[in-house]
Amino acid sequence: MARPKRSAQIVDLQGAIKDNAWKQIAEYGAPGLSLRGVARALKITAPAIYHYFPSHNHLVTALVADAFTSFAEALEIARDACAPDDHAGRFRAISLAYRQWGVSHPQRYMLIFGTSIPDYEESEESSAAGQRSFMVLVGVLGEAQRAGKIRLPGGYISWTPALQEHLQAVCNVVVPYEPVVLYLALEAWSKIHGLTSLELYGHLANFMGTTVEDFIQTEVNGYMKVLGLG
Repeated sequence: MARPKRSAQIVDLQGAIKDNAWKQIAEYGAPGLSLRGVARALKITAPAIYHYFPSHNHLVTALVADAFTSFAEALEIARDACAPDDHAGRFRAISLAYRQWGVSHPQRYMLIFGTSIPDYEESEESSAAGQRSFMVLVGVLGEAQRAGKIRLPGGYISWTPALQEHLQAVCNVVVPYEPVVLYLALEAWSKIHGLTSLELYGHLANFMGTTVEDFIQTEVNGYMKVLGLG
């Protein structure tokens, strides 16, 4: 009787490949991910991996899509824990959920937001997964703006004609809100992303010690007051 291959003994080989890929990313960083390294760790042949992921790019795309999907789901759960008309609560919830997901899944966060992988080409699948998470933020701010809850200080936004024209063009295609909503979503994303990244790379702890979470909550609350959501 022929001896069964190692891959036949793994019930979910596709899942095992991705799990081991995450371990590689945790140890060597995203640029260090190797199909051959995964094959060696699982004691399978390279063709066994190619059956599920024909190339390195296909594997990375699957990982990016999974990470963005997990990220978007975390934001959606946080949003939906608040009533639809609780615009302030929803914005605070998704802002803090953004940071919490990053802290809980640092390898996934750094893959989708950190160092780029040489020669990786983004696919429609990974791009769509990324847009889903961003649209959670856009939707929360957009509904708050429609409800008249966004009250910016006079002259707060002083954009150039070129920037306004660009944002309007994007809204005409993919965002069902006014350009100001897209602008504020990009601004809010920049703020919470910057805070989360500084924390994950250990920079905030150098200044804030054990009060990093308190600092981030204070920053979120402060920005909400700027928006009129405080």
